[in-house]
Amino acid sequence: MSPAPRSTKRSVLALTAASAAALLLLAGCSSSSADTPPATAGGSDLISAERCAENQAAGPITFLTSFGFVASAGLLDVVTAADKGFFKDLCLDVTLEPGSNNTQLVSAGTAQFAGVGSPSDVLVAIDNGADVSGIATYGNTVAITLMTMADGDVKSLSDLAGKTVGYKGAIPPQISAMIAEEGVDPTSINWVNVGYDPTILPQGQVQALTGYKSNEPLALKAQGYDVKEWDPADYGVKSAFNTQIVNNTFAQEHPTAVEDFLRASLHAYDWINESDANLDEALGYAEKRSESGFDKEASLARWQTEVSLIDESQPADLPIGGENAAQWQPEADMLLEYGLIKQKADVDAAIDDSFIQKIYDGNDLIWPAP
Repeated sequence: MSPAPRSTKRSVLALTAASAAALLLLAGCSSSSADTPPATAGGSDLISAERCAENQAAGPITFLTSFGFVASAGLLDVVTAADKGFFKDLCLDVTLEPGSNNTQLVSAGTAQFAGVGSPSDVLVAIDNGADVSGIATYGNTVAITLMTMADGDVKSLSDLAGKTVGYKGAIPPQISAMIAEEGVDPTSINWVNVGYDPTILPQGQVQALTGYKSNEPLALKAQGYDVKEWDPADYGVKSAFNTQIVNNTFAQEHPTAVEDFLRASLHAYDWINESDANLDEALGYAEKRSESGFDKEASLARWQTEVSLIDESQPADLPIGGENAAQWQPEADMLLEYGLIKQKADVDAAIDDSFIQKIYDGNDLIWPAP
């Protein structure tokens, strides 16, 4: 196994005198450590009794994954936080479910948190009336890619004219922006909505295919296909990826629960990246939860690819998960330009970075909670 990319972020202890004193108030509560979940959900010896009570008042919390139980940033770390007991350490009762219509379900309060692919998903949902906010974004570069066969007819983006290009759901605005940057008329391309099997590209059913850098290209290369990737970032396109959302009413009523959901998840993110052994253990947690087969080698490659993208693109003034308007604005502009939202997005209103700000000391995650 090749070494996992290392996160540059660290956790710092926040066990203050007040929280230490609270240990005396928690007689009868189960002990806990970073490796052993508490035996009961009645309390925790890591945080104050007051904060524990506030988090317990949030009640059962449901997190919807962005896509099954794949090894993606913002997903594998949440799985790990659950299975390592980090949520219980902070008195949170968290259940994980495979995602489906995440923004609608979180907006309706059916779930409290969810992962989505990028800020674009949040902005489109809000444009359609969803009552959600983005509370963490992991990557600060384009995660979308365009693939062609290395020995195919597409030698430049201008060669896409007259070709069939596959996409899933909607044409990614990052791809549209890249093509426009090269002066290609998008109406000259035969766009087709396709499924999740990337082998339609080497089989010749499409001449180009959109996908995620950490998924389809790796899958095709693992099967021996030689593909060329066209990276929108190379054409000046700015974007971000893997965003966590929250129901706004829940966030207003239970702010410490939102803070500590992110705290536990990002603590797990740091823990996973500490060693190959930790990453292997985390992949095992995802494998146990997966109901439709789990390719551990492909999952390892996905995680390593995403962590590399995150580390390489991380702004110096933002911690892992940090958000700001400058990060989201390029996607908001692309969505409006390509007609994926009806009106100009209010990026500042779509983001609530207050929770991330409260769980970090600079770029160091505060663990455990005060």
